[in-house]
Amino acid sequence: MRPPSITLRIALMFAAASGLILFAAGLWISSMVVRHFEEQDLVEIRGKLELVRNLVETKATPADFDRLPTELARALVGHHELGIVLLDSGGDILFASLGERLAETLRSHPLPGNVPTEFKDSERGYRGMGMRLDSGMPAVGELRVGVLLDITHHEHFLADLRRTLWLAIGVVAVGMGVLGWFVARSGLLPIRRLTHRITAVAPTRLAERVPQDDVAPELQQLAQAFNAMLQRLEDGYRRLSEFSSDIAHELRTPLANLRTQAEVTLGKDRSEAEYRDLLHSTLEEVDRLSRMVDDMLLLAKADDGRLPGEPGPVALHREVDALIDFFEALAEDRGIRLRRSGEASLSGHGPMLRRALANLVANAVRHADPDSVVSIDLATSTAGGITVEVTNRGADIPATALPRLFDRFYRADPSRQRSSEGAGLGLAIAQAIVRVHGGDIRATSAAGTTRFTCQFDPQPSQRTD
Repeated sequence: MRPPSITLRIALMFAAASGLILFAAGLWISSMVVRHFEEQDLVEIRGKLELVRNLVETKATPADFDRLPTELARALVGHHELGIVLLDSGGDILFASLGERLAETLRSHPLPGNVPTEFKDSERGYRGMGMRLDSGMPAVGELRVGVLLDITHHEHFLADLRRTLWLAIGVVAVGMGVLGWFVARSGLLPIRRLTHRITAVAPTRLAERVPQDDVAPELQQLAQAFNAMLQRLEDGYRRLSEFSSDIAHELRTPLANLRTQAEVTLGKDRSEAEYRDLLHSTLEEVDRLSRMVDDMLLLAKADDGRLPGEPGPVALHREVDALIDFFEALAEDRGIRLRRSGEASLSGHGPMLRRALANLVANAVRHADPDSVVSIDLATSTAGGITVEVTNRGADIPATALPRLFDRFYRADPSRQRSSEGAGLGLAIAQAIVRVHGGDIRATSAAGTTRFTCQFDPQPSQRTD
């Protein structure tokens, strides 16, 4: 199920927030109106109770008391929503301006004093309050008075008000949702424009960039990230193109040699020894191709951050000692001495680290001056970082060649292009292995000294297949 669009979600949240606020406001308005009616009714009820009290207190004789119902009736002229019930001490009705059934209800259930009470009779609602009065005449005794106010019209008004409020809230919420949709759509217009520009970028137009000056401030970071991604893609395409060109160039020579040897072999009959020599030569070219393919596969895995095997503790000084033993015969032929100083250990892929160090040592022995020393120095910092330096004395590497020294198939000395020293992948493999182990490698060359420095972080991170 596809998620809803951002515009729709913003519109719905806009409508929900507006509806919630309006609903709270409607409840507050409704409660305020109800409270106002209650206070207004209470003032009127208490006023009538006070009127009854004053009328009773003015009666000094039974004859005067007999005029009380008439005076009460006269006091209620024009107040159709008000009703008074007057009961004597025996519970008999002395005066009732309400219906007989309602008067009987009040006689059996007298209204409490000081606290207004609401109840319904048939379809009408009432709010009332009662009190007891001392007539001051033994013949009359104590009186009970109840004052009722018909609040049916209040209830109808409140019901209409609530219906109107809820309808208005619904209409406004829908309107706010529609308005929110238009606002969100117009607000997201810069994103649509940026999307249009991004979709216009094709593999053949990776040099294009999103103009950041014409992008909203909120989208500046997105535009910068996209331009950075385009730069990485452009660099990747460029490196891939160069790599494809280099590998095609590198593979052409051994393939041409194989073809030439095959054509020459088939040109005339040859002796068994000649066939054997040609097969040995062919096998050398095949081995060269096989090594090149293996190196390229290793580089592809290293570029993806993966190396074969499981990582574990690696004692670099022991690996270097093993390499010194391996290269000792080659170094002695040129009068070169190999020397190791320091110790260091890290967690990594032992065979791969050994290969990276072997490539660096082989490169140093190959380009070192005769009767010189190739030193491999190991050091561990107090923070746990590890440094490996491979140093040799020899001809300086040109400054223009240093930035490309770790490129694939690159040789600083073009005269070595067709030598048997390799395909030009050794330093690239060493760099890839070091980076997979969370480190970096750099080269310096000056005053007859060339140094390759591998710097490993205190806690390198590796990934495995």
